[in-house]
Amino acid sequence: MEVLDIGIHTGFSSMTRDDPAGLLDQNERVQECVGELEAGEYSHLVAWDDRRICRDEYFSVVQYAATQGDAEIVYVGDVNEDDLTFDLKRRIERDTKEEEIEKSRRAIDRRKEQGYDHGRPRFGMTYDDAGHYQVPGEDFDTVLEIFRHDRNGKSRREIAEEVEIPLGTVQNVLDCRDWYVEREKIAENGSVSIPSK
Repeated sequence: MEVLDIGIHTGFSSMTRDDPAGLLDQNERVQECVGELEAGEYSHLVAWDDRRICRDEYFSVVQYAATQGDAEIVYVGDVNEDDLTFDLKRRIERDTKEEEIEKSRRAIDRRKEQGYDHGRPRFGMTYDDAGHYQVPGEDFDTVLEIFRHDRNGKSRREIAEEVEIPLGTVQNVLDCRDWYVEREKIAENGSVSIPSK
């Protein structure tokens, strides 16, 4: 993944509505960069602050494109002190976001230390009532069907066609067979509280 440096690659920072080159959303170079951001060609968009990315109200368009392309907007250096209220607001927003990310990381670390599952449930699974462990969910019968077809010698592609789910999902289920068996045993032993359907 590449880094999109506003100061080098785009015309975002220098353009305003009075610019003879026209509006931001009509500038070919800017449109191209927004498209590349949205397509996921960049991992980071780097600028001094959001006013260096673009002016007027076009920043929300750039933010949306970065979000769609999974690119992080990163600010480096000190922001200008011209508009103290604006600068303070931006700094507080960035600090708050960083604090939320750190809290989330700490929560995940605590779950790992306690041996709990974390993240989105795997195919066929859901979280128990306490939210600690993944247990068989609505599609768990399909997981068992995948295992049965695999034991009967069907290829992964044949299994995917048979159970009508993507090949990648079938591969993930089969690659995690031991994990699924372990979680099924935990649920059968009553060690966790399975949500009522």
